Amino acid sequence: MNIDVVIPCYNSQNTLTRAVDSVLCQDNLGKIYLIDDGSVDETWQVMSALQHQYPDTIHAERLPANKGVATARNWGAMLAKSDFVAFLDADDAYQPQVLSACAMVFEHFEVGVIRLPMMPIGLPDKYAHHADFAKAWRTFEMTAGSNMVFYRPYFLALGGFDDDEIFKKFGGEDGSLGLATIDTATVATLFDNDGFDVGVNYYCHDNMHARHLFDAMLFGESSRDIADDDLLKANQSTQNAINRVQKLQRILNAGRGKKPMVLS
Repeated sequence: MNIDVVIPCYNSQNTLTRAVDSVLCQDNLGKIYLIDDGSVDETWQVMSALQHQYPDTIHAERLPANKGVATARNWGAMLAKSDFVAFLDADDAYQPQVLSACAMVFEHFEVGVIRLPMMPIGLPDKYAHHADFAKAWRTFEMTAGSNMVFYRPYFLALGGFDDDEIFKKFGGEDGSLGLATIDTATVATLFDNDGFDVGVNYYCHDNMHARHLFDAMLFGESSRDIADDDLLKANQSTQNAINRVQKLQRILNAGRGKKPMVLS
């Protein structure tokens, strides 16, 4: 069983090679799809060099302009050929047993998506030493995009990551999709597997999206002024994904064969 890995890239020249190297060493790897989301640094040159070095394993694509991480991930998932697809951010890295563990889970259990544990590296002390950090981190693990491995037809049935402008502005497209998975399929989590290298190394930095979640959950602070209408749009995005899967389920359960229709 092979699993394709999609890595969206935006100004990732300094971290992309580390992410790719962590995938290349995996068992059960299909292909790596690198999607340049309109970078303005040397990301495309790094991607091109990696593709030249590993032409049978790495496929690089370049979007004509910055479209956002949702579009980049979706484009990679559409290009993928395997029945299973994983998403890894260009500033993160896999531990050595990630894809082999996921292949085993998909082979033996009917799950739609797997959530990998995320290991913080360089996390600021104000978060790491907070009494409620474990709860906040688990929330992050259940709403992040860089630790998701999907049965690809299920991902496509959900409609992929929502690329609406609200998510380009505030982020959260991965959390919106994550909520929809809980309501439509079994979500396997590999969080409690000490002794196995099945996680994502999450390299913390000043601009990490998780900072907004941690500030809100741990300190009641928010640097984002999100209007009620925007929250409604985000919630509707989750419901739209749920509706798509439920519609597909109704179609599949409605019977087989042809059904003549007489118009009047």
